[in-house]
Amino acid sequence: MWRCWHRTSTGPGKTSDVRRVGVSSPRQQPGRLTSWLARCGGLILVLAWTWCGLVVPAHADGLIISSRPAGEAGPQVDAAQVSPVARAVPVIVAQPRTYVVQRGDTLSAIATRHGTSVAALMALNGLASADRIQAGQILQIGGAVSPLPQLSADGPLMRVQFWPWPPRQGQTMAIWLQTPAEVSPTLRFGHQTIPVTAAGRHSWALIPIDALAATETRPLTITVGSMTWVFPVTIWPGAFEVQQIPASASDPILSQVERVNAEWARMAALFARRSADGWTPRSRFVLPLAADVNYELSSPFGSRRTYGGSTGISAHAGEDFAAPTGTPVLAPAAGTVVLAESLFVRGNAVVLDHGRGVLTGYWHLDTLAVTAGERVRPGQVLGTVGNTGLSTGPHLHWELRVDGVAVDPLQWLE
Repeated sequence: MWRCWHRTSTGPGKTSDVRRVGVSSPRQQPGRLTSWLARCGGLILVLAWTWCGLVVPAHADGLIISSRPAGEAGPQVDAAQVSPVARAVPVIVAQPRTYVVQRGDTLSAIATRHGTSVAALMALNGLASADRIQAGQILQIGGAVSPLPQLSADGPLMRVQFWPWPPRQGQTMAIWLQTPAEVSPTLRFGHQTIPVTAAGRHSWALIPIDALAATETRPLTITVGSMTWVFPVTIWPGAFEVQQIPASASDPILSQVERVNAEWARMAALFARRSADGWTPRSRFVLPLAADVNYELSSPFGSRRTYGGSTGISAHAGEDFAAPTGTPVLAPAAGTVVLAESLFVRGNAVVLDHGRGVLTGYWHLDTLAVTAGERVRPGQVLGTVGNTGLSTGPHLHWELRVDGVAVDPLQWLE
């Protein structure tokens, strides 16, 4: 929503700058580059947890648990190419431990007390220097290891696949299930019921992880018939920037509470819609701007923001691309226009419904080129970049919602 302010890096592994290179240079084959960077980022995190004394044999790009040595042909084949089978006895990291830095603490003393190393703490918390800690800072220390449930060869659940594994704040975790008979499995993640799409003996679901979700272990409960399995899923911390929005820019928002709340309520209801067909875990986006121009990612998804003198922290719900006014904004995938009008906060806005609870939004546009109810194809012009609504400069805010939760759209770039 805001084009550009002072930014610093936060979170373990300062990967946000690396990620921006892949996105802001589309001519460098963004799909392959972001895939490569994702694998490197996953490897760095696995090494960090290993340095803390943990064993994480499950690949960071995905995890497959099967009652048979080889999976059957079906919807999971494509996913298996990006989610290799876990080695030997699959395990995951249980709830990460944290420590609040006290006055007089040193990283060396903290490492000694918790049986780890300075290098491990630096890698896990994205610290550039061992001297740069301060009282009140929360450090990730590590956690215990918990085994995953096993599947029996004659049971009603033959195969479970997760991608990405483990999930991080702001990501969407896809789950594929395979059963020996045509059934309709049920899923619960913590206290939340997750919609499941079934197709014969195969089914899948998407679980959106909020950018501000607690880094904790939550139970994922899968029920098939009379049998239930509980998989502990640990949410890993993401790597997000910190942005301070000055009072001169935030006061107009805070002083228009009724209008802002009314718009948020309307958008929440819109994002909660769920059509029967469309998006699948194998669907992918293209960038919503022309691929032959280098656009700066001026405000990444999940950036931690404070407004004026408030200490409250919010997370940026989309990816902001700095681009000149009039730059064409393109549909990143097929969908149906469910909103195309001027809003108070978001300015000229378009919302696309891609199906099955997956919707994308495009804010602060200068002009609109589509109307509500229209079906659009990938690459079709939705409008042009602008500076409408509560915006501080020309840019495109691209937002992805899965079952109403804002998640990072860059995860789904082809």
